[in-house]
Amino acid sequence: MNFVIDTVGETSKEDAQREKTEDQNSFISELLKDYKESLVKTETEPIKNKNESSLVKEILNDLGWSNKLNPKKSLRYKAKEFTREVSNRNEVEDVLKKSVLTPEFEKLHAKEKEKTKGKKWYGLPATEMTEEVKHDLEILQMRSVLDPKHFYKKNDLKVLPKYFQIGKVMDSPLDYYNHRLTKKNAKRH
Repeated sequence: MNFVIDTVGETSKEDAQREKTEDQNSFISELLKDYKESLVKTETEPIKNKNESSLVKEILNDLGWSNKLNPKKSLRYKAKEFTREVSNRNEVEDVLKKSVLTPEFEKLHAKEKEKTKGKKWYGLPATEMTEEVKHDLEILQMRSVLDPKHFYKKNDLKVLPKYFQIGKVMDSPLDYYNHRLTKKNAKRH
């Protein structure tokens, strides 16, 4: 077995490494020279007194932001905007004329709503107030005066109610013998 030792390749590798280190050193030395020159220039130039607000303004300008909240608009621009708004209002009014929902519709809806107490009261109607009904309601409110020995709950309202129903107790034919009031008791009630 024969071994061959290559000495030529090693020298070329060493030369390549030397060239790389020389290139790196020259690049670093150039960077250092540039940095020293920039330091010398900044020392010779007078430093401007910049306050923080001017720095902020510069940064905002660099970013493309404006620090003006409400830039002044010309009168022509305002007039154009006004005419656009007026024309838009006219268009909206024209469309609303054709719509189902009108101010009259809202008034009709309010009137319909006043006719009943609402869903929670199972649509309890506002009963028509006649003299007879008014008289009966007043008597019901004064029932404690009519029978002072019996306790009646105090009325919630001093005013006559708007929503109420009047009913009549009817005897069922099934209760002919059971739970039927006597004629004397029926007259009282």
